[in-house]
Amino acid sequence: MSKKEKPSPLQKLLKAWTAATSEERQAFLDFVSAESRARGRGAITAEPAEPVPDDAAALIANGRYLLPSTIERIETVMRARQLTPSGVMAELGFSSRDASLTRALAMKAALRLSVIAALADWLTLHEPGA
Repeated sequence: MSKKEKPSPLQKLLKAWTAATSEERQAFLDFVSAESRARGRGAITAEPAEPVPDDAAALIANGRYLLPSTIERIETVMRARQLTPSGVMAELGFSSRDASLTRALAMKAALRLSVIAALADWLTLHEPGA
């Protein structure tokens, strides 16, 4: 008797994709797009980037949600410094296993206020021309 072959990771992904809802598929595509932009591969975006306001250092979030212009600023610094979201979290003094920044960049999820405050300081230090 021959053993049944285990499905490859690609086969597992394809099966999960067909079982996913349209919202789950969009969330996955957003996540992959953010990771791609963070690594500097320049993903194609459907939404134009918002212009950075004059007082952008003071306005990085609306409540617990990052502004689209802030996401672009963070990704620009990440590309320039070849960092991943987990690397940024480590620089901010949080666990590199904390995926909250990745979710905030990819799926526009909420962040803790302490992370937003640390991001404001981090952007001030590392943004080009700052």
